[in-house]
Formats: sequence, structure tokens, C-alpha cells
Amino acid sequence: MFSVTFLGTKSHVFGSRADPIALALSCLSEAGRDVSALYVIYYYDVIFKSILTALASTVVLFLLTVGFLDQPGVFIGCLLALTAAGIYVSSIRRIADADVGSECVTRPRYPVAFAVVLIGSLLYLSFALTHENVWSASKPQWGSESKPSTCHRRPLPSYSHRNTLENYSRFNNVLLVVFFSHARYGANLEYHREVYSDYFPNILYIGPSSREDAGFSHSYDVLVDSYHSDEDLTDPSFYKMAGRMAHHMLYTALQEYDCYDGYLWVPFDTLLNIPRLEKFDQEFFWYHSPWGLPVLNPTQQNSEHSLDLSLHASPASISPDPSVNLTETWRGWGPDWWWGDPHVGVGVCMEAFRKVPLHLRERLAAFTNGETRLIGGSADTMYIPGRHRSVFMEVLGLFLETTCFLEIAVPTALHLVAPRHDPILFVDHWWIYQPPFNASFVRQKWEEGYEVDTFHTFHWGERDGDGMWRANYENVADIRALLRDSAERQQILFPVRNETLVG
Repeated sequence: MFSVTFLGTKSHVFGSRADPIALALSCLSEAGRDVSALYVIYYYDVIFKSILTALASTVVLFLLTVGFLDQPGVFIGCLLALTAAGIYVSSIRRIADADVGSECVTRPRYPVAFAVVLIGSLLYLSFALTHENVWSASKPQWGSESKPSTCHRRPLPSYSHRNTLENYSRFNNVLLVVFFSHARYGANLEYHREVYSDYFPNILYIGPSSREDAGFSHSYDVLVDSYHSDEDLTDPSFYKMAGRMAHHMLYTALQEYDCYDGYLWVPFDTLLNIPRLEKFDQEFFWYHSPWGLPVLNPTQQNSEHSLDLSLHASPASISPDPSVNLTETWRGWGPDWWWGDPHVGVGVCMEAFRKVPLHLRERLAAFTNGETRLIGGSADTMYIPGRHRSVFMEVLGLFLETTCFLEIAVPTALHLVAPRHDPILFVDHWWIYQPPFNASFVRQKWEEGYEVDTFHTFHWGERDGDGMWRANYENVADIRALLRDSAERQQILFPVRNETLVG
């Protein structure tokens, strides 16, 4: 009987999620079932008890079929079983009414009452337990932060140089995800790896194609993800940048590489000020959010509780009202950014936003005074705590179902997922389009009283007089000198490699 009634929930009923009250009610219901069954056997017979048991199970299955399963065959079978059981119970009642005075034991005149008790008991157990343990388990648990008790990391590609400096372990459990919108690897990857593998033992390079041009030994250097990576800049009305959907690479990295405490997402041409990033708490999101909390900086007389723009880089932007048709007045991504772009802008992104669970949309609304808004800005530095990995992926996946632009989808997803009472740590991230595209930019900002946690665009080389791009290894040594200077500013002990490894 119960193999049918509980629909496979017996193994789940008394697990770790069992509530003491539910456990007590379950025991009482089972006891009531057994007492009712013995009562029926005593006054009638085993056959009648079996009929009532079948009737109870059929009623439960019938209700579940109507409410959840929507299976016509089971529905018709339940009707036939109910009809047959009803006829039998009715005939037993007529016999009981006719023979009640001739029996040694006086039978109850209303056997149907016992069937009702039995059905009620089974219905309570079946519905409550199956609803809690089976039906809800099949639904996505939006916002869950639970981690498996054991987790096994997928091995990263084997690099020729990936050992951190001795005794440096600040980012041992962080995966540095470095993306390429174009397959411009070469020195960009080699120099990047040489500098940052001193501090990040776990680096994943991801781009639109493999590095097979460098030979077999490098053919697995890059995790390939070519989703919407084509580029066409000839049509001003649809400016198809290669990195417009690079958040698919972020989703791929999160999906393929579980079990890290956090994920630092950057492109290859973003400079990372490691002594500054050391000070960021890896339990929280990092981003240049309009509501971000600055991280204490001993070189600035700033408050940790307010964002003074006279001391910091500009934060990300808040969208205009998405209920307004921004496309009608959109003048192109240059003058008006991407908000009104009919292909990747707010109108497209709202298709995904409306599918986000209400309680997550309420998190974002708490930032925007209850108004529906999206967040847009550079997606060149973002840190995602591992405890939020699953729900961040679920939200990001909704935006990936559309063509919502990278720099709208990713910042909006972060603000949808970030817990209301947790800070988003403000990254002093600078996006520059004029030289110097090297460490000199950071030194200039220091002189002006600002901090640079990261900046884009950093160049590992430049074009020479004949227009050919050439790598410049001096940038490797210059970054190391910059990191040494930054550590002194931050008043921390910080290792810096002196020797060079490639040239």
C-alpha cells in the first residue's frame, strides 16, 4: 500500500530535513492507520480491510493524479478502482444493516467511517511528505548557498609555469578566469601568465579558439568557448563586437570548474594591483557598484562606510526607466552607450529580467528605491564568491537565453544575487581609451590622489612605426616594480620575483 501511496518518499521521510513536529504527526498517522485496520479486521474480515486499503490508496493516487501528474490512463484506472471499491463497501453496509441482530459481535453500522479515517490518514501523510520531499526537490532552489560536503576540482590545463611564489597563499582557493574576446594569445597570454601565476596558482584562460598555432604543447592552454564570438563592425546600426556575449565564457568557467572559494573574472588586458586585491574579503562580491563599500586604503583618508567619488573611480551606471522605449531616441553605442540598442540593450535584457524570481528582483529593487532598473558598466573586473556560484549561474543563464549585452547582463546579475545585508566591495576599476596603456597610468593616478585596483585597457605591447604589433617584455618587469611600490603603499609584506622567466 505505502509503496503506492508515498510514491517513493519512504527513504526521504526521516532524513536530515525532517522536522520534529512532522515526525510526530507522521508517527501518529501511521498509528491511526494501523488501529483503524485492526478495528476493521476485528468487526469484519481481512477481505474488507484489503478493500478499504485499496480504496484509500486509490483516493490518494487519484488526487495526486488530478493535482500533479496529469496522466489520463492513471486517472481512468483510479475511477474504475473507486467505483468497484464503492460498490463493495455499499454492499457490505447493506448486509451489515440486515444482519446486525444475528451476530455475536455487534458490528458498527457505518463502515464507511473507517474508510474515511483511513483515507484521511493516508492523504495527510502522502500529500505532506511527497509535497515537501519530492515535488519541491524537483524545483530549482533559487538563492541556495549550500555546498556539497565533498567537492573534487576538475584539473586545470597543465601550464609550464604555474607555481606561486614561496609562502604566498592569499589566492590559493580562488580561480582567476582570464578571457579573450579575440584569439590574440601569444605574448598576451605568456606575459600575463608569467606575472600573475606568481600569485594565482589556479588560472583558467578561456577564448574563442584553441592555441594550436603555437604547437601541440600549447593546444590545451585555452578552454575554447566560441559562443557568439563573431565580429562585424561594418553596420553602424548593429555593431557586433566580438566580446558582446563573453559572459557565456564566464558561465562556462563556473559550470566546468566548481569547488573554489571564489572566481575572479578579468580579461587578459586588465592590470591587477595584487597588493590592493589582497585586502578584499573573498566572502563578498567585488565590483565597482554604485552602492559599493570602499576597502580600507592607508594612503587615503577615506571612510570605509561611504563612496566619495573625489577619491575613487566612477562606479557602474543605473539604467533609465526600462518601461520607456529607449530605442526610439538611441543615437548609437558611442553617444548613448548600449541602453537603447535594439539588439543587445534594455529591451532585450528585460526579457530575461522578467523571468528572474521575485525575491531576487526585490534585492535589486532595494538598491534602486523600489524602481525597476538594470545596472550597466565595465565587466572587466568582477569577483564572485563560490557560495553564490549556483544562483549566479542560474540568473546569468536567463540573460544568456537572450542577446543581452555583456556589460548589462553581468552587473545586473550580480546585483540581483548579492544578499541584501552583505556589502559589495568597491573595486577602483578604471576603463581608459587613451595612453598610457601600461603601469605608468597607475603611477599617474597615485600622484592625483586616486587608487587603481585594476584598469583596462593594459597593453602587453604596442604597434611600431610600420603598424605591426610587437610584444614588449619590459612590461613584465614594470608591473613587478609597480606591485612592489603598491605593497609599500598598502603597508604589507609582499613577495616579488626578481628574475625573469621568458624573454
